[in-house]
Amino acid sequence: MEGDGHSRRVQQAAAGGDGTGIEAAFVTAAGQVTQLPWDQAAVSVRFEDLAPVSAFPVVPGRRWGPGWWWSATTGRHVVHGSAAMRTQLMVLDRDPDVTGLSARPVRLLWRAVDGQVRSWVPQLFGRYADGTGLLADCPSSPTTGGDRAQRARMVLEAACARVG
Repeated sequence: MEGDGHSRRVQQAAAGGDGTGIEAAFVTAAGQVTQLPWDQAAVSVRFEDLAPVSAFPVVPGRRWGPGWWWSATTGRHVVHGSAAMRTQLMVLDRDPDVTGLSARPVRLLWRAVDGQVRSWVPQLFGRYADGTGLLADCPSSPTTGGDRAQRARMVLEAACARVG
């Protein structure tokens, strides 16, 4: 059961652990790396129009590698790094309420309780017709990525909850 311990961890993540907050780093259309407080970036940046902040790695020996999905929604290719992410792109692309899609458009940064700066790049952003957005990871299983991914999931959850 998640209970109070989970809620406390999510609140700590939302506050960046020590109150410094969550920051958003992204590459503007002009190619300039920019960093803003998450609350400000979430309402002012069109993430669906941005290029990825980091590439998907090519891992020798893996059966699956990065690829491109031609999106009918956007009229352009959207990069994907896994079969799970490609499937999510296909589902969102068929949703008539989705008006924009992009891969890895933002890096979230926060200061953990131990004082270390941590970061995570969510895999997918989708914009809906009502202006709301979807920021998501697309793991192939709930335990993919280990402890680091689970801690980042809590921060991602908190970041999204902060901006609605």
